[in-house]
Amino acid sequence: MNLSKSIKNSPLAYIAMKSKASPKKISMYKKIYSRIKNLELIDKDKYVAVHDDCKVQNMDVNLHYLYYGVKDDLATQQSYITDVFNLEFYKSKYGVDNPVFDYVLDGFFKNNQINVFDNNYVNTLETPIFTQYYNGQNTKLHLEVKDNCYITDKRTLIPYIQLEKPIDSDKIRIGVFTNDPFENLAPCPYIRLHGPFNKLSKSDKYTFFMYGMDSYVMMDIDNILRSKLFDIVVVQRILPFLDLLLARCKKYGIKVVYETDDDLLGVEKNSPSFEYVDRVRSQITNFIDNADAITVTTPNLASKFDSNKTTIIHNYYVNTVFNVKKDIKRDGKLKLGYYGTLTHSKDLFLIKDVILKLKENYDFDFEVIGGFNAEDDVCEDWYDAVELPLNNMCFEVFMPWLSKVANWDVALVPLENSKFNLGKSELKYIELAVLGIPGVYSDMPVYNTVVKNGVSGLLATDTKDWILKIEELLSDISLRENIRKNALNDVLENYSLDEVVNKWDDLFSKLI
Repeated sequence: MNLSKSIKNSPLAYIAMKSKASPKKISMYKKIYSRIKNLELIDKDKYVAVHDDCKVQNMDVNLHYLYYGVKDDLATQQSYITDVFNLEFYKSKYGVDNPVFDYVLDGFFKNNQINVFDNNYVNTLETPIFTQYYNGQNTKLHLEVKDNCYITDKRTLIPYIQLEKPIDSDKIRIGVFTNDPFENLAPCPYIRLHGPFNKLSKSDKYTFFMYGMDSYVMMDIDNILRSKLFDIVVVQRILPFLDLLLARCKKYGIKVVYETDDDLLGVEKNSPSFEYVDRVRSQITNFIDNADAITVTTPNLASKFDSNKTTIIHNYYVNTVFNVKKDIKRDGKLKLGYYGTLTHSKDLFLIKDVILKLKENYDFDFEVIGGFNAEDDVCEDWYDAVELPLNNMCFEVFMPWLSKVANWDVALVPLENSKFNLGKSELKYIELAVLGIPGVYSDMPVYNTVVKNGVSGLLATDTKDWILKIEELLSDISLRENIRKNALNDVLENYSLDEVVNKWDDLFSKLI
């Protein structure tokens, strides 16, 4: 629509024209317009990227939104509406079609929530919402940082990382970033980050700020780290803003630690993870090259990185999640078992012929937990699939459940001999020892450097060897008992959280 310049530049005139001079409509749309504008709900550049006609007509984006942008689907609107206002959340919670209009006209006065985390920071419709969010949290933020040494609450994490100057503290401040949600933690961040840092926070030497993927969606990424808010930053695996975080850390003299339990750069092309990793390969490489320190799980993984700045911090028995299992299986029908994530099809196929051959001479069940993706299209005539629990990626959910259902005489731990797998850790060995299940493991550096063959487990090479080793355990209950005992003693003696905590403490002390 071609309009005169005077109408396009006068919101009241435009509203009057669109309202056909209806006083009631004019009053309502005037309120909506001014409140959206005052709250700075719309990012101008992002809006015109979606609505080019707004730029062509040289219209006020708030005015254009009033009549045109509001018709966009919620996902499109969210792309230019501030992240503080979660449109989908508001719509589902209050059952409205138009979250923005409803909030500025009615919802604000009912103290409606505009995101899942908080709502009390919005005190007026006259001040930008981001300003209110951060200013309203300021007192609470200072108290939380002063009193709490292990911070996971997003209402503290988000405003803190966007402060323009640090809060005074006599503790070493450590920002920790993982690509997993910090609610319902997966095994990797739970074991590698949460466990040791939570315990180390009790030393009163450090304050840990624990950022997960569930925090990033609420952060104004471009405004993070505008000052030296941390003394050290620990990054695990991959982040969506690695380059920016690294640049900000270098600018303010923040020491950087890269933490990984996998050789991500060694992921093969046929891996389901390859495409994702390959897209950010240059960012990972750049971060590693510029890190002040690197932490890994095993000597073999350490060999992939600069030895002068790499520290081996092994995995450990996580006694906060599951206890040493005492009611272990000793009688009844023989059971073999396997558990692993859904990316380990190749590992499992290594022992298919082993299982089929053994079934010719032995009566046993073979249970598989995880292991195969649906697209693998695997026939189940050689194993029994065990249904996973809800929220099975949560370590605190999965391990107690596994302890109950893994009622096995023998556990099988096959591992394909690949570049990526050579960087794996002995975590399965640690867990099986605590679960009271003797294991047969692939004879690879991952396991043959920690498992004493015939003492704390059995090591197997080819199909024939796998059959022989499994037969040894199936036919000799005393051997199973001895291996259980020896493996557990080894893990309790040599895989403690205290040692891990001490290594992190030493590393942080050296960096500072």
